[in-house]
Amino acid sequence: MDVRIEERDEAGNLMATYAGSAEKGGSGGRWDVIYPEKVGSLWTRVLGVFLPAGYPHSVTEDYMKFM
Repeated sequence: MDVRIEERDEAGNLMATYAGSAEKGGSGGRWDVIYPEKVGSLWTRVLGVFLPAGYPHSVTEDYMKFM
């Protein structure tokens, strides 16, 4: 039996996929963690540490006024 579990952040962005399979007879098995390819420049990833998850889709239009 194959199982796939997706881990997502608060904004619905895919963080990781866990793929598991059981061996015949139900004992043992294997789990793999698959991370999505990183998209964006180094600057974008560094800036992302200081912004809410899913920015800019997760904030209202007046968000930058309060920052």
